[in-house]
Amino acid sequence: MIDLAILGLLDEQDLHGYELKKQLADLVGARSGVSFGSLYPALARLEKAGAVKAVEANTVADAVIPMTGALSGEIAAFRARLGRPAKGRRNKKVYGITELGRQRLRLLLLDDHADDRTFSVQVAFCQNLLPAQRLALFERRKAELNRRLADRTRVSAGRTNTYRNSLREHDTETITHDLVWIDNLIDASRAELAESAGTQIHSLEPQTIGDSHHE
Repeated sequence: MIDLAILGLLDEQDLHGYELKKQLADLVGARSGVSFGSLYPALARLEKAGAVKAVEANTVADAVIPMTGALSGEIAAFRARLGRPAKGRRNKKVYGITELGRQRLRLLLLDDHADDRTFSVQVAFCQNLLPAQRLALFERRKAELNRRLADRTRVSAGRTNTYRNSLREHDTETITHDLVWIDNLIDASRAELAESAGTQIHSLEPQTIGDSHHE
């Protein structure tokens, strides 16, 4: 999951480690277990595999430092114009995705053995897939949710423990809610496919008419 999340975020923009960690937390939530301890080894692994690149971003050189009249200000401005970091300022390592990383991202998005948390990340970046691929992703998820719902309905029959039943009812309600959400995504994907097919047919019509007139 973390590889998918990293590649998806870096496909949108280059990020330094701290900002990447913040966006990962927003994406997968506080309960994901993603930490700096797991983030940087993952980045190093992806970089070694050629999926991620790293560059040094000079945060001082990018800033406009006005002349202040003070010696320290003059030196900082001079260093900025030369592209050198001011004394005591460290460059931040910025990560970006490579073409190999984009290929890896698409493969991870198409993985049909994803767990619940990974599926959520797949949805977050599924704009990288073709409409038909998105539809297949959502339909697989719907089939899985229907299986879970059928299993829970069957197992819950005959149970007498009130609190266990309450938990199962909660899970059933969650699955039912997710099914409504997935159905909306499926409807949107089918509409997108129909619109795309209609556009293609329309673009072929002038050529077809021309060919028919020529005959």
